[in-house]
Amino acid sequence: MNKKGITPVVAIVLLLMMTVSSAAAAYYWMTTIQSDLQNKVAQNIQSTVGSAASLKIDAAECNGTSDNVKVYLRNPGDTDITDLKVYVYSASTGALINGADLTPSSLSGGATGPASATVSGIDPDTSYNIKVVGSPNVEATATAKCVS
Repeated sequence: MNKKGITPVVAIVLLLMMTVSSAAAAYYWMTTIQSDLQNKVAQNIQSTVGSAASLKIDAAECNGTSDNVKVYLRNPGDTDITDLKVYVYSASTGALINGADLTPSSLSGGATGPASATVSGIDPDTSYNIKVVGSPNVEATATAKCVS
């Protein structure tokens, strides 16, 4: 019985081939899992961000003789914004002049439109920072120079 065993060179080559193939299989499996996880996370972020409330002021104007402040609002989010209020700050000092409830007091998701309020204490030919806040926890700012 003159049987010979596998030579050490063939054994090393076989071990290397098994190691390389198992590493390749593990790499493929991990990249597939990672890709699936990234896609799921991206979908969750998109659904969360898409439904978040957001508020933008497209334009703002004020009239110093009638104490009227008018803002043109845009809600690019899906969530309705309620309880809208406007605050007027001095552009030069940053001090709060006054605040008031806006009419209308809500803005539907995806809607745009004007809103106005009477805010006492504003002067003609003066610049003001106008801040609009609403629920759920949104705000937007703009600068306007009051006319007479």
